Amino acid sequence: MKSKYAQKFFERFLELIEIERLAERDENMRELGRFPLETRVAMGKTVTGLELVSVDDGVGGTSLLKFTRSSKGEEISPFHSMGPGDLVMVAFPAGFDPKTMEATLYKVEDSAVTASVNGPGPSRLGPGCQIDLIGSEATYKQMKRALTAVLDAKKSRLAALRDIALGKRDPKTLGAKRWRDPFNDALNEYQREAVRTCLEAEDVALVHGPPGTGKTTVLVELIRQAAALGQKVLATAPSNVAVDNVLEKLLATGLRCARLGHPARTLESLREANLAHMVEADPSYDEVRELDLLRERLARKGSRFGRGQLGYGERQEREREIRRLWRKARDIEFELSAQIVAGAHVVLGTHAGISRKLADGAFDLVVLDEASQATEPLSWVPLTMARKAVFAGDSMQLPPTIYSQEAAKGGLSTTLFERLKSLLPSDLQTLLRVQYRMHETIMGFPSREFYDDKLIADESVRTHTAAGLEGVAAGALTESPLHFIDTAGAGFDETWNELLESRENPGEAKLAVKIASALLASGIRPKDLAILTPYVAQARLLKSLLRVPGLEIGSVDGFQGREKEAAVVSLVRSNNEAEVGFLADVRRMNVAITRSRRLLVMIGDSATLAQHPFYSRFIDYADLRGIHRSAYEF
Repeated sequence: MKSKYAQKFFERFLELIEIERLAERDENMRELGRFPLETRVAMGKTVTGLELVSVDDGVGGTSLLKFTRSSKGEEISPFHSMGPGDLVMVAFPAGFDPKTMEATLYKVEDSAVTASVNGPGPSRLGPGCQIDLIGSEATYKQMKRALTAVLDAKKSRLAALRDIALGKRDPKTLGAKRWRDPFNDALNEYQREAVRTCLEAEDVALVHGPPGTGKTTVLVELIRQAAALGQKVLATAPSNVAVDNVLEKLLATGLRCARLGHPARTLESLREANLAHMVEADPSYDEVRELDLLRERLARKGSRFGRGQLGYGERQEREREIRRLWRKARDIEFELSAQIVAGAHVVLGTHAGISRKLADGAFDLVVLDEASQATEPLSWVPLTMARKAVFAGDSMQLPPTIYSQEAAKGGLSTTLFERLKSLLPSDLQTLLRVQYRMHETIMGFPSREFYDDKLIADESVRTHTAAGLEGVAAGALTESPLHFIDTAGAGFDETWNELLESRENPGEAKLAVKIASALLASGIRPKDLAILTPYVAQARLLKSLLRVPGLEIGSVDGFQGREKEAAVVSLVRSNNEAEVGFLADVRRMNVAITRSRRLLVMIGDSATLAQHPFYSRFIDYADLRGIHRSAYEF
């Protein structure tokens, strides 16, 4: 029986996600004018060069607009960031009426998209159309359904998980040994302890995975152990990249995997494990193709552009037949999908991309990766299907992006992972301590600041530097793993970019490019180097100053979960008021520092940064190791 506290708690979340939904939509609308077209295209939020090829009647007085576009040699679909249920703005060229229409995506294919609009569509067909993403309604609907299910749960596993998450019930352990010898003999003692803890938990367990500690390796071992026990496993994460990372490693073990979600959002090398791909490869799918072909022929004849050829009764009969064919094809498709999912050891997908109907009941184990990057309502989507849950993440890195300050202050910025961290006893939580990424000097500062100085550099990486890479010349930059280049007194003042509503620092950008160019000249390959910055405007400026194939330039936030052999980080802030802005969220610096394996060059103004205690300690750390250098040296 849910308490009044539970009722109030989850009803408040329903209010917060509605506030957030509207804020995200408003922000996306503002972005239409803020970001250059090429930036939005690169982000997957805008698709240009579309041709409107048909307008058909939908249900309830709606119209279905189908747009196509040639692939133009792209490796992935131009619609890779869009999915059914997303809200979009459609812009038409001169001669069309109306000029713009708000629409909901109905069907998304690799080179075509169908959008539903209220009322009649345009009165003509033709090229020159554009689609802009302005909101993802489907995700919010998923969250609302999940929260409602949590609220309504009674005497079930979901009710038990809800009560544990509210601190109203103590989580239990199974007591008996639940695992065999490790499949992966290379697991270190902390990784083995994490797997053991997760398997012996009856309800929930947490794995804290600082950068480079092999969190995914632990999850793969856990899933293999669970599968060996005959358990059905769901592995999920808020991002497609994280899901594919787990999928890639699971496929290498020979487990049968079914990856849910649009194929365009799955790495090309992994698409054979995508559910849609497996369904289409099934011999029974030929019947679906035949039904869809017949339906499309009937639909073309029934297009509004030729509707006067038949009487009303005949048109109604044809539309009924079209709907019947569509339902029959989808029923066959669903049955094939359900069979494949039922036969899989592991089902994978993003939190929002999991179909409860398709999953058909609870999973013995639900693994939530990147749990510290998902809002609590989003985390409850896969949890509605869980008998037991394992959360893996790092609350010392960046949390999920929240568009609404009101929603953030109301509690949406606090993740379920973070709340469970304070609720669960220590015997249900494991910190992975051995990291396999960073030189010990790069690791030292974040270990002390964020992880109670508990991180250990594995011997394989403890002393490696960029100079140890094949073809890289030894020098002042490449032989030392960490540098702080101080721009104090150099006159590199930050400026405000009105268009992007972001900060940039032209002088610092030029210095970053100079240092990156020197690293490339030393023999570091472009694909092994990244230039990162916390600010979108600075990232854009850097891209305009240095164009090298294979070299990545981007935001710190967008690079979370990634690594490079070397990185140059431009901190941007330089002002007389010593304001550091959102650099005050020091988790962003944790991400920035821990992307590099062998070499990290931080560029910043100590006169501004040192007024903040965290950055003051970082500068002291650089001073003690003799790696604090002046921009005048370059």
